[in-house]
Amino acid sequence: MIEFKNVFKKYKSTNVLSNISFKIETGNIVCLIGESGCGKTTTLKMINRLINPTKGHILIDGEDVNNKNVIELRRNIGYVIQQTGLFPHLTIRENIELIAKLKKIPEDDINKKTKEMMDMVGLDLSYLDRYPTELSGGQQQRVGVARAFLTDPAIILMDEPFSALDPMTRNSLQDELLRIQEKFKKTIVFVTHDMDEAIKIADKICIMDGGHIIQYDTPENILKHPKNKFVSNFVGPKRIWTSPEFIKVKDIMLKTPITCRENLSLFRCLTKMRNLKVDTLMVVDNKHKYLGSIIIDELSSNSNLKKNASNYISKNSICVKETDSLLDVLNVVNNAKTTTIPVVNSKGVLQGLITRGSLLTSLSSQFLEGSDE
Repeated sequence: MIEFKNVFKKYKSTNVLSNISFKIETGNIVCLIGESGCGKTTTLKMINRLINPTKGHILIDGEDVNNKNVIELRRNIGYVIQQTGLFPHLTIRENIELIAKLKKIPEDDINKKTKEMMDMVGLDLSYLDRYPTELSGGQQQRVGVARAFLTDPAIILMDEPFSALDPMTRNSLQDELLRIQEKFKKTIVFVTHDMDEAIKIADKICIMDGGHIIQYDTPENILKHPKNKFVSNFVGPKRIWTSPEFIKVKDIMLKTPITCRENLSLFRCLTKMRNLKVDTLMVVDNKHKYLGSIIIDELSSNSNLKKNASNYISKNSICVKETDSLLDVLNVVNNAKTTTIPVVNSKGVLQGLITRGSLLTSLSSQFLEGSDE
């Protein structure tokens, strides 16, 4: 874990950071984001003591970084920057293996690890004998990532590593980083100015402004519950629609579905439907557990009105959970050819209902929000 405790940084009369306190959990990717000059890069560089705080403490696993040998500290923290930081007079192999050799890791182990890292970042071994200028920007950045991971550090610092790349290469490297993180579970602190990038890769996002932390939360909570107008404007009012996986069923469901008990007669069911102008009833037991649906289109003229609802429960009833995403619901609707879907919790208790209307309302809101009409 990395912890900032009441950290200040001042240059002459200018406060760059003012009372920064937050924790970065082990194995998480945390994105520091904000406008130029907000203090995000200063915060990052304090972790490996490229910049020292004026006041306060930075702890790694409970130990103050100021109590660590600065050279050893930096050798045990991977570091990837925008310009890759590759030495132009060294080959790719020499660049990747530099820190490992300084740490006096056995040659055979270095060779083995180098091959593993090249495979990890998707580069052919033939690149090892080339020089950085012989590689594209995206390839150089992959080498930078390989070097950062070679000595297996617990912490990786990444300072806008993909910002100078074209959109396709950038997107590819973001995917690559997520794939690598899924396997190695490093603690990664990632500086970016791109909210889309932060939302895509981060476990938590730290939005900064003027040397202060404005909001530190998960991407989902920042998109749904911006702390103030600054965050709302920074994120953008419709940004949630670029990440529909964060729109959950509980956000769009109808919370008061029309229900009936299984022992209610079909006649009374039809009367209830007619009075409330619905074509479906959710059948529940005395604990409100969902049993199925009575769907008017599945009834026939031969249906016995005196029989209980339990005799006419639909056999094709499909449920979704509150925590399922909008994408999950759309897949269910598409595959099941239905637009009336009950929402249940982990115990099968009815919580709400997704209908054609609620789906259309949710999907259309991205176009209507902020509109004058």
